[in-house]
Amino acid sequence: MSLRGREVRAFIDPEMHEKLAIMAEHKDTQIAELAARLLEKAIAAEWHEVSILLDRSTRLGKRWKAVESNGDGGGKA
Repeated sequence: MSLRGREVRAFIDPEMHEKLAIMAEHKDTQIAELAARLLEKAIAAEWHEVSILLDRSTRLGKRWKAVESNGDGGGKA
């Protein structure tokens, strides 16, 4: 599916795909459009949780793991 110029290919359970197809038909929309909207909602909810954790970590003087390792997955730089 294409999200505003960025492409994401999601592999979902066949049962979930069937439910998505039924919902899209019920809402009279394309399945990819509905999938994109639902994915955006899920990302927004997850991001909210992560941003709260990041804020708490910052307040406690901890740093995000990717920052400490310079994004290379290793130890401190």
